[in-house]
Amino acid sequence: MAGGGWTVRRLVGTVEELHGLTPDPGADREIWLMSPQDTALVLGSAQLDRIASGGSGGEIAVVRRRSGGGAVLMAPGDSVWMDVVIGRGDPLWDDDANRAPLWLGRTWAAALSSLGEGQGEVCQRFEPGRWGRLACFAGRGPGEVLVGGVKAVGVSQRRTRTTARFQTLLYRRWAPEQLIAGLAVPSEQADGLRAALAGAAWTVGADAAQIHSAFLAALP
Repeated sequence: MAGGGWTVRRLVGTVEELHGLTPDPGADREIWLMSPQDTALVLGSAQLDRIASGGSGGEIAVVRRRSGGGAVLMAPGDSVWMDVVIGRGDPLWDDDANRAPLWLGRTWAAALSSLGEGQGEVCQRFEPGRWGRLACFAGRGPGEVLVGGVKAVGVSQRRTRTTARFQTLLYRRWAPEQLIAGLAVPSEQADGLRAALAGAAWTVGADAAQIHSAFLAALP
């Protein structure tokens, strides 16, 4: 149990298994520290036609999540994945999907600052740019955190009548080649996507345990 009444759960499985988890309808302030055991290209709920004909561009899984947003590549060691669950009765709940994750962005910004990563800026609105609907880190959305103008934390959300599950991801190492290879992009546009993603993620030098601790300490 963390401060503020948060229950911390450490969950292990494949990326597909972890994405398929469903919060208990009576869930109250849970943090899910995800430990995926495989590498996967994860597509947003609206990206059913975005897989390249060659699959994922390598021996990695392709997973579709129920939350929106662009594709991400999840790899053990390279990325840190944490989900946050709150119930409808929580003071942090907001019916407005744009405002709902802003408190979470502020929490992540404080955590990154405590890790020496600089002053984070919390995005207030959806600004996909040219490539954001295709690849998560090529755009920005509400609650996501930028450091030095570069996205450090991606956020998506899955909401029901009783719970909200916010999915967050940051990178310790950023190598977008597998992500690019797995997406259906016309050859004449591939160079543009590659250029957009080359410096699209702010990488965090701390290890996963340090990142977890900083985030838990920053929770309201």
